[in-house]
Amino acid sequence: MRIGIFSDTYYPEINGVATSVFELRNGLLAEGHKVFVFTVSNSDAKLNDKSERNVYRVPSIPFATLKERRIGFPNSVKYMNIIERLKLDVIHTQTEFSVGSLGKRAARKFNIPLVHTYHTLYEDYIHYLKIPKNDFTFSLVGKFVKNFTNNCDLIIVPTDKVVNSMHEYKVTKPVKVIPTGLDLDKFRNVDQDHVAQIRKKYNLNTSDLVLSSIGRISQEKSLDQIISHFDQLSGMFPDVKLFIVGDGPGKEELEKLSSELGLTDRIIFTGYVDWNNIQDYYAAGDIFVSASESETQGLTYSEALAAGLPLLVKDDTCLKNVLKHKQNGYGFIDQSDFIQGFIFIKNKLAQNPAWGTEGPFYSRQDFITSVIGTYAELSENYDQAEAAIL
Repeated sequence: MRIGIFSDTYYPEINGVATSVFELRNGLLAEGHKVFVFTVSNSDAKLNDKSERNVYRVPSIPFATLKERRIGFPNSVKYMNIIERLKLDVIHTQTEFSVGSLGKRAARKFNIPLVHTYHTLYEDYIHYLKIPKNDFTFSLVGKFVKNFTNNCDLIIVPTDKVVNSMHEYKVTKPVKVIPTGLDLDKFRNVDQDHVAQIRKKYNLNTSDLVLSSIGRISQEKSLDQIISHFDQLSGMFPDVKLFIVGDGPGKEELEKLSSELGLTDRIIFTGYVDWNNIQDYYAAGDIFVSASESETQGLTYSEALAAGLPLLVKDDTCLKNVLKHKQNGYGFIDQSDFIQGFIFIKNKLAQNPAWGTEGPFYSRQDFITSVIGTYAELSENYDQAEAAIL
């Protein structure tokens, strides 16, 4: 099949949507399909890299209140001509903004089946617009999502948590749950020499028990809660450190909080790290921690498990197929429960250093197989509908 993927974020950006799109593109290529990606310009993209093959980058500028995200300005005539020449069998939009809208318009104009993946619960990101979060703004999110999905043939979501949101938004189009699959080989093939170098670089001693947070550093990830919990924990356990891997708009504020609490020698911020080596940064820790309730799937949680870390994370409905409480981690509710969860996992690891690393895992192959099946079904329904009209 000839598949067009339209997304306002894509590799080398590091975030859940960009990762999901990149995995989808690579998995489809591995199955022999032709894939064409339309996305925003990015100065970090290496034009000669194989990841840029058949990638069309539209001119873009940083989003006003979120500089790490970009808004594209595609020349409609130019890109419609390109899309028409590509003779796409399916269009798969991944975002609802400029590039996603380009894909939606193209699907309508050229009568191409349109699949949309809804990744992000936007009510958890309203603070970036500098407006209050209330029933009115939630209703605006619902209208925005419903308006975008009106012309889609099918909506893919990663978990039942997002299905519930689609119902609350009063979306009427068919919804199908397909979790983003994990490249298990990547996260299991850890370079132990590099792991040792990482621990040495950041003064993570062999006697330290390292709590790791990996991902985008921003308000909705609630890392301030983790630091607050860690503040209490550090007074009880002198050999515990918090390893925060990643970058984002909340990093400076969290570094200030760490300093105010007198924890700069026990909380380590790495800043941005290369995605190609991210599995080694996971493996440099001992327990993965998160207090986020904004996740739609929690892909980093599965990545941590695959890299060998049990989970100490805030309980959330999106984790029902990832976290097995007291089997591969602990789902905490509040600060005291966080500390109890830490003690529980610490004791388990003392008995068995490999405790808590079992799945279940939804692999990239599972993901790609499900998506291809969805494409084929939609195409067949389109062909039957056209034949009926003729």
